Amino acid sequence: MAYKLHQKDKTQRINHMTTLTVNRNSSIDTLRGFACILLVAYHVIGIAPDNGLHVQEGVLKDANALLLYIRMPIFTFLSGIVYAWRPFSSDWKKFVSGKIRRLIIPMLFVGTLFALFKTFTPGTNSTVTDWRFLHLLPVAHYWFIESLFLLFLLLIPLEHFRVLHNKKSFALLFVIAAILYVTNAGTPWLSIAGAIYLFPYFLAGLYCSRFPMHFKNQKALGYLLLTALMLFLVFYGQQYGGQRRSLNALIIGTTFCTALLFTEVESAFLARIGIYSYSIYLFHIFFTAASRIIFEKIGITSIWWLFILGLTFGLIGPIFLEQIASKYNPSRILLLGKRPIKKS
Repeated sequence: MAYKLHQKDKTQRINHMTTLTVNRNSSIDTLRGFACILLVAYHVIGIAPDNGLHVQEGVLKDANALLLYIRMPIFTFLSGIVYAWRPFSSDWKKFVSGKIRRLIIPMLFVGTLFALFKTFTPGTNSTVTDWRFLHLLPVAHYWFIESLFLLFLLLIPLEHFRVLHNKKSFALLFVIAAILYVTNAGTPWLSIAGAIYLFPYFLAGLYCSRFPMHFKNQKALGYLLLTALMLFLVFYGQQYGGQRRSLNALIIGTTFCTALLFTEVESAFLARIGIYSYSIYLFHIFFTAASRIIFEKIGITSIWWLFILGLTFGLIGPIFLEQIASKYNPSRILLLGKRPIKKS
């Protein structure tokens, strides 16, 4: 009887969360929202002391460096999970054209706008060095979209030959991907190196969706692993974390992502952010850079206030932008990669 009541309560809670997130998977959207906050915070603070908030030392700088091990792995891991819901089956032309619309068109259009923004806006931190190679060498963080597109192309033969439908062949592919990852294989051209960096995390997410793991006390195990990893990063991350493409980094990233999935954590606030994760990825940098320039000009100099304001505008700005852009077909396609609205 107690078990039935527990299940009923759990079902009601899940239904409530599902309603809040428009019949989406609220747990995955929660993790997407979490990943968005980490990403926006990263660019607000700055990749290095000579950009962003120009932070030379302190908590923000240290946290930004340590979160290197989990930021992009989470995004990629979730991409693998979501791909598994609607994988490639047979029509490769339809599959590729859909990915071009969803990924490449916004990458080219928004990425070019961003390059222009960085070049001609006073107060920004960098500019394009050679316009001839724009997008052949990826623009800023848009490398992720280009790399993800390459992974989707690779998935076509892998799915066709059913490599990803068998645990043994899946494991062998993951080992190959891991070897390429740790050997720093690849080139920045066309973001091939980025695709190699992302591939193990994408496979890990796909595996967890296609071959779900179930353990006794799985949620508790997830939280225990997360706690252990966070403590490790805080106390030993700088010493033993390794480079971005090291074996230690791969272990930390895949374990952290899997542990997050185990927790099945749900948050209405984070899920609402997660619904707009793609738009936040595309546009947050416009709003974080603009907010920093504007607030510094009106006299706000506190690093913490600039961080909070930049993070807020970097999350809210793209959400409003998507809501407006979704109403018109040209902006739906060019800015968001969405299908056009069919006229009735």
